[in-house]
Amino acid sequence: MEKDVLLKLEQTVEQNHWKGYDPYDALNSGLLNTLTLGSKLLRLFAIQLMRRSLINFRPLLRISKERNPKGMGLFAYGYLNLYEHTKDSKYAEKAIEILNWLIDNHSPGYAGYCWGYNFDWQSRAFFLPKFTPTVVNTSFIGRTFVKAFDILKEKKYLEIAWSACNFILKDLNRLSAPNSADGNSRSSFCFSYTPIDKYFVHNATALASSLLSLVYEKTGERELYDSAKKSLQYVANHQQPDGSWRYGEDEVAQKTGIDNFHTGFVLESLKIYASATGDYSFDECIKKGLKFYQSNFFLQDGSPKYFYNKVYPLDIHSACQAIITLIQLREYGADTELCNKVLNWMIKNMWDDKKGYFYYQMGRFFTNKIPYIRWSQAWAFYALTVYALNKNS
Repeated sequence: MEKDVLLKLEQTVEQNHWKGYDPYDALNSGLLNTLTLGSKLLRLFAIQLMRRSLINFRPLLRISKERNPKGMGLFAYGYLNLYEHTKDSKYAEKAIEILNWLIDNHSPGYAGYCWGYNFDWQSRAFFLPKFTPTVVNTSFIGRTFVKAFDILKEKKYLEIAWSACNFILKDLNRLSAPNSADGNSRSSFCFSYTPIDKYFVHNATALASSLLSLVYEKTGERELYDSAKKSLQYVANHQQPDGSWRYGEDEVAQKTGIDNFHTGFVLESLKIYASATGDYSFDECIKKGLKFYQSNFFLQDGSPKYFYNKVYPLDIHSACQAIITLIQLREYGADTELCNKVLNWMIKNMWDDKKGYFYYQMGRFFTNKIPYIRWSQAWAFYALTVYALNKNS
C-alpha cells in the first residue's frame, strides 16, 4: 500500500517540479504585503487567516507556486533513501539535481552555507524577511548533504555540510546557561533561531546539534563535538520532570505549547548525536522523552495529536515526523506497531489517491485539503522513504 502511495506522490511532485504553496506564504502576495502596512499584528493576521482557510485563495492573490529550500532538502534526502534502497540510478540523478539547486540557492553573506524560507514570515517573536537563513532549515539541509556524502561519495557534499556548521557556530546568537552540576556559565548554551534574533527554542538547538555531530563523525573536528554536546546539554537540562520539552523558555515560546513534531525533532536529534559521537550520556533523557512522547501524542488508532493535551488539529507533519522518530528510536524501545498505525492512519485519512497528494490538517469538523509542498508533500515523501528503507531491517 505505502509503495503505491509513494510512487504516486513522487509523480505528483515531479509534475509540479517540486513547486507548491506553503501554509505561511501569505506575504508573497504583493497586495496582502502592502495592506499589512508593516504592522506585526496585521502580518500575523494575514498569515494566520490564509493558513487556516479551507479555501485556497492564493491564485486570486497572485501567490505563485515556488520551490521551498527546506522542502527541497527533504525531497533530496528522500531520493537518496530510494537510491540506497533500490540502487536505481534515476534516484541519484534526481537527488543531485536538487542538491545542485540547493547549492545555487543558499543565502549568501554568511560564514557558511545556509538556507531560509521563500517568503517573508512574521511570528509572535520576530519578523523574518524571505531567505533569511534559519537554524532549522540549515540543519535539515545540512543533514541531507551529509547523507549525500555517505551515499554518493562526493567530498564536496561533506564540505558544504561542514560549511553549514560554520554558519551555526559563527553567525547564530547564543544564550548561555549554567550546568546544574558545576555552575559553569559556559557549560551549556542554546542557539538562536536566526542570525537576526535572540529567540531560543529547544528543538532548533537540538537540530543544530545533530548536524554538528554528524559532521564531527566524518571530520573528527573537536569544536563540532564540544558545541554539539554543550548545546544538547542545554536541551537536556530543560527537559520537564514528565519527560516533555516546552517549545522554549521565554514567555512567547511557552505559549506555543508542547507539541508532537517538535518533540520528535528533539528525540531524533538526541539519538543522532549518540550514534554519531558514541557518547550515550543523554540516553536516560531519550528514554524518558520517548515514554512521554508515545504516551501522550497518539490516539489508539495512531492518530497523531498536535498537542499533548488536546486532539485537534491532526496534522500531516506530526504523522510524518512520528514515523521517522519511531523508526530512529527503535533501539530505545520505540513502538514499531505504533509506527505502523500512524502510517496507516496517515494514508487512510490524509491521502487523496485520485489527486496524488496529502492533506494539510484534519479538524474536529473539517479537513483542510490544500496540497502544501513543504509542510505536507515533502515531509510525507521523506517519511515514506525512511519507512521503505527500514521496513525489513
